[in-house]
Amino acid sequence: MKETQDRYSIRRIGQDDFDLLLPLMKNCFGMDVDIEYFRWKYTKNPAGSFIGFIAEDEEADGQVGAYYGVIPQRFDFQGQERTIFQSCDTMTHSDHRRRGLFKTLALKCYSTLESEGKLFVIGFGGGQSTPGFLKFGWKHVFDFRYLFKPTLLLPRKQDLGFKEVDLDTFLQSPGIYRHKEIDGIYASRGEAHARWRLSNPLHEYRFIISEDDPSSYVVYYVQEDKVMLFDFHFGSKKKTKQAMRFLGTECHQRKLKGVVAFCQEGGSDYKVLRESGFMLNPFKRGPLSLVVPFIFYSSDSEMERWNSQEHWQVRTYDHDAL
Repeated sequence: MKETQDRYSIRRIGQDDFDLLLPLMKNCFGMDVDIEYFRWKYTKNPAGSFIGFIAEDEEADGQVGAYYGVIPQRFDFQGQERTIFQSCDTMTHSDHRRRGLFKTLALKCYSTLESEGKLFVIGFGGGQSTPGFLKFGWKHVFDFRYLFKPTLLLPRKQDLGFKEVDLDTFLQSPGIYRHKEIDGIYASRGEAHARWRLSNPLHEYRFIISEDDPSSYVVYYVQEDKVMLFDFHFGSKKKTKQAMRFLGTECHQRKLKGVVAFCQEGGSDYKVLRESGFMLNPFKRGPLSLVVPFIFYSSDSEMERWNSQEHWQVRTYDHDAL
């Protein structure tokens, strides 16, 4: 058998190669997606196009053994807007694991970014990928946790404080474009980016805004038997209660189990939901017990400067897969 570095050919891919990723998505994540998903995610992003590499097995008729890539995102760093990248869809086929492909592809990608002066990558670590990232020198800054509120604890009474709107109406809400909340790093939003982000073909997003305060809003979708809270902003505790009554009515009428949120532990969204009665699973197993590390990689000086949770305000909206 050839050595790993000789057996596989490494190359950068473009939009004509997306069909090669479909078997990997099925094998690694059990997801049946079509090429339109990759076109949306990798090429229609207003922040720019993706950078991705595959490893093809020359001893198996060019079968794709692994993929590693990043997508660009615009973030505000203490008042300075920058393009950074999110590591996403890290995939190694089950027939090609333990051959160093993840490391080979990742280093190729980082080398490309560094040569262009763009090496700043964030990621939401997975159970299998996080140890590999940390071995490269990535920094683990904080964790994301799942919060939930069962339907039994949600109000059943309808509330007219919020109304459902379509995407075009929602994009006029000033709340979604709110900016600096801390002296640090947060995702920049504009209408073009929001329209793209909320066009993920895997989800059917719904939008509700306050009747008398259009800066207060909720974006959610129903996944299986739960409401998934994707993005929100409440101008007051009153608006929080009104929004929960709206979602409570949704859960009761559709016989759903409750509302689930994915939040930066200790962040502003986390604090708002905890104050309104959302719970978390404190154990290492069981429903919604998963802890997701937020990690990043850049130059030594950048990692030293930004390796503190107090600098970051990251939201579900910023996660590529939600």
